[in-house]
Amino acid sequence: MPDARALPDLRRVNPLPAGADALRALGDSALAMTWRVLQPADRTPFLRADQPPLTRVRYRADDGWGADLFHLPPIPGASAEPVVLAHGLGGSHRDFALEAGRGLAQALRRAGFSVYLLEHRGDPCAVAPADSAGFTVDDIATRDVPAALDRVVEHSGYPRVLWVGHGLGAQVYCLARALGDERRFAAVSLVAPAVRFSSPASTLRSAGLVAALLPRGWVLPTRRLQQLLTPWVSAGADVASPDTQAALARGRLRHGSADVHAGVVRQVARWVAEGALTDATGRLDVLTALRPALSQVIIPSEDPACPPGAAEPLAAALGSEVVRLPAGWGHLDPLLGEHAGPEVHARIVDFCNRARRLAALPAG
Repeated sequence: MPDARALPDLRRVNPLPAGADALRALGDSALAMTWRVLQPADRTPFLRADQPPLTRVRYRADDGWGADLFHLPPIPGASAEPVVLAHGLGGSHRDFALEAGRGLAQALRRAGFSVYLLEHRGDPCAVAPADSAGFTVDDIATRDVPAALDRVVEHSGYPRVLWVGHGLGAQVYCLARALGDERRFAAVSLVAPAVRFSSPASTLRSAGLVAALLPRGWVLPTRRLQQLLTPWVSAGADVASPDTQAALARGRLRHGSADVHAGVVRQVARWVAEGALTDATGRLDVLTALRPALSQVIIPSEDPACPPGAAEPLAAALGSEVVRLPAGWGHLDPLLGEHAGPEVHARIVDFCNRARRLAALPAG
């Protein structure tokens, strides 16, 4: 594998134009003013977002794509087993560390883990090779994930890693195990991991058209759209996350969203149209290719992206420890909700504590 440290400095590859900081501040002010006009009686902050200091650990996939792992080191004197956190569709590494004082990444750090927040070729930090074209979720799972795990092993000194995936980050794990090498995974905690899909006929028809017609190389400007919608979010329920406070939901839209590449959207649309998590060709039902693993599956009760029936089959296939969250839990709530700390983060930390010794075992 090419030396990941040879990746160029992203600030030099894609430098910000002169005055970008001033324009960003002006944009934030405009969004805040719009929100105040829409919600004149609301005295809560417009945004809550204060990411802890992170360092970049670069990696490069075997086809030339490069991206970052954002590293949150463990507390001094800790055993520092590596945990990789993988975000969902349209999100970013900030979903796990949006505020300096709280978040799953900080909870794992306090427990003595070395935390790596994964970004991949679908994220803003990625550097594409000169001959790059469109890509699919399979490419993330079979190229980015192995390269990232090799880099974590090199950086941490442990031969295996613990993996926590939310939404697409959980589905990427399933594809990586079904299509590639599973030896680097010690144990996994999967949050809202949909593998079965049931939708109205109209949705299925629309998903089929998207899968067939959307050009693979397009990039959909979902980051900008989410940012522009920020002033209209008056409650967490507006983003299908009723336990998440409005200011934090707005902070996530402003600072934690990302564009979505068409090849990824096409594959997700195919899953919806066919009713199952499959590879990019649609020939492999991923669930049938998975073997039992030391795993935890967390199922929000009111997640439109992953209702209970979408995740239960995966828990059965993996033989997972299952955490079923009660009424009132939506898609982002297990990460950002007001009750996420004691109800979800603590359970993930407990699971990782019970599995941490496996990180020291040889991959094989």
